[in-house]
Amino acid sequence: MSDLEPESCRRVVFDRVLGKGTFSTVYKALVEPDNEHIALKIVHLRDIVNDLKTVQDCVNEISNLKKLNHSNIIRCLWWDFSDFELKIGLELATGGDLRRIIHEHYDKFDLIKEPIIWSCAVQLSSALYHMHESRIMHRDIKPANIFVYELKEEKKSLYERWKNVKIKLGDFGFSKDITNGLDMTCRSVLGSPLYMSPERMLHQKYYFDSDIWSMACVIYELVALQAPFHLNTLDMNLMTKRIINGFYPPIPSDIYSIKITKFIDSCIIVNHKFRPNISQILRITRRGLAESQNTALPS
Repeated sequence: MSDLEPESCRRVVFDRVLGKGTFSTVYKALVEPDNEHIALKIVHLRDIVNDLKTVQDCVNEISNLKKLNHSNIIRCLWWDFSDFELKIGLELATGGDLRRIIHEHYDKFDLIKEPIIWSCAVQLSSALYHMHESRIMHRDIKPANIFVYELKEEKKSLYERWKNVKIKLGDFGFSKDITNGLDMTCRSVLGSPLYMSPERMLHQKYYFDSDIWSMACVIYELVALQAPFHLNTLDMNLMTKRIINGFYPPIPSDIYSIKITKFIDSCIIVNHKFRPNISQILRITRRGLAESQNTALPS
């Protein structure tokens, strides 16, 4: 049991470990007296006191989440610093992360139904729209950082389990607030290479449209059940070459609509100037969802 913010008499009872990083651990925890389950991230600052970049990432996560208020973005409930530990109370993802839907369908050799994919695309693009309007780039969009809520655990059909699922974008440790007109682009290379845009892989300047590329890679993975630039090898040079050339396997057009194929292709495009902006993407995904719901026959 640990005291957090003594003035409010908030106490936390640790349940179990949800995940571990190099300098942090995320627990499932119960907050008393509210009896609310949360995800409690504890960063061990004593281990990173000389690593200013990692300390800045921690500050970014709190600072940027406090500026965002959206139903598809994880909420930062509170934070506290004591005894060289930074504690961040976050919304608990009751259904895990988006990798779960991919793994469940992959294991059963069952492709995800198109309305579910469009629904995830709408929710993710809506979160990105709010972020970009707030001048915040995420810079590490991937299935492991997209969290699942309202999952129907008791449903046997994969379609029934996932058709009304709600997702929220989280893990803002690499996010960047661009509110200074003199700093409109970034150069730093952060995040997961598998979902990283060509301009970032090449250490070039990048902007909000880099998040668009990463988001489209996630949508592609929901369609193909693997990332577009996935390789059955650890050859980083080959993966980098494929990314900077925009080479990835085509989507099975005999199963999915031309609309979703064109949407993904329009976002995973090497020249960032030709990618649609987030406003256009939100319109496209909303239309795609409406059309797919009108034509889909659940099985």
